[in-house]
Amino acid sequence: MSDYLSLAVKSLSHQKARTALTLLGIIIGITAVVAMVSIGSGMRAALVEELKVLGTDKIIIQPQYIHGGATTKGLTERDARALEDIPGVGFVSPLYSVTSNIEFKGEEKTGSLWGLPPEKAERTFAGTSGYRLYQGRWLRQGDRGKVAIGYGIHDDFFERKVMVGNTLRIRGKDFEVVGIFRKTGDRDNDYAIYADIDQVRELYGKKEAVTLIVARVKEGFDVEQVGKRIEDVLEKRRKEKDFTVLTPAQLAERVGQIYKIIQIVFGGIAAISLLVGALGIANTMVMNVLERTREVGIMKAVGATNGHVMRLFLLESGVIGIVGGGIGVLIGFMISKIMNYASARVLGEGVLTTQVTPQLALFALAFSFMIGVISGLYPAYRASKMDPVIALRG
Repeated sequence: MSDYLSLAVKSLSHQKARTALTLLGIIIGITAVVAMVSIGSGMRAALVEELKVLGTDKIIIQPQYIHGGATTKGLTERDARALEDIPGVGFVSPLYSVTSNIEFKGEEKTGSLWGLPPEKAERTFAGTSGYRLYQGRWLRQGDRGKVAIGYGIHDDFFERKVMVGNTLRIRGKDFEVVGIFRKTGDRDNDYAIYADIDQVRELYGKKEAVTLIVARVKEGFDVEQVGKRIEDVLEKRRKEKDFTVLTPAQLAERVGQIYKIIQIVFGGIAAISLLVGALGIANTMVMNVLERTREVGIMKAVGATNGHVMRLFLLESGVIGIVGGGIGVLIGFMISKIMNYASARVLGEGVLTTQVTPQLALFALAFSFMIGVISGLYPAYRASKMDPVIALRG
């Protein structure tokens, strides 16, 4: 076997440029497979973790979205109150969201302003979507003229950092910052401001308006059944089903669909890359056979069988596959590390973590070797069937 391997390496080294170009095709393919599998796995883990963080007892009710991103008739405060008496509902928190001009120390920018009952703020967000306090406290009952802000508003939204105790001016009203949340990695959360829902609606003349409703289910009740009750109550009240009730199971299903789409896209790109690599190996091996007819003739003249010739050419194609695969795994590993660094800087530490496991590396190497061998089957078979007399004539 070592003799075959030595011959295979020598043969490939005689055509350095062609071998290098062939390697490039398989390198790109395996790099794509390793990088995309690790990134896809990281994204799936991040999505699953996000669902865990959101909790298994939370139901979200929002207006139904229609074509163009618009919504149907909005929800109201009365809709929220109607849910409080449903068996199994622990508490209900209506939220109202607007885009508003926000001023800080003479600098004005446009940001996202969320209103919610301040006494329910901690129960609404604590333990969900990564909400943890960085400084200060949660909003609480009676907190008119107070706001809690996401980490992005504190850190880099304005030229100067916004600290607890500072004042933000919103539509001519002053609001004191009483709390700052840690970085969640979700830009919508990190660049949001939270205030008393009644005060926010007063500022915009929207007395009963609600953007979405968060309902938490009491312990011991089936979340899906409570979700169905909420759906029935709202449909009866509104005379039509112009809203969406999202339970944890439905959120998980949506995440699963997103992940399937990601897998299909990533898999398609990797498959195309590997096909190009496989065609490159096949082309190189066919050219090797054509250029080495005399060599094949000599081998057969001195006693080499068809099996010996075939094994030699298959080993050459396998060497291309496994060398290209090894380099591809190494580059894929480097891309994975770069992705981890970039995601930590942009999204926050631990939000998206990719990893090239030993199992993935071994699979990629075995797969690349297999592709090499399969790509070399026809050229090897062609070489093994050469007539030694004709081959010696060149």
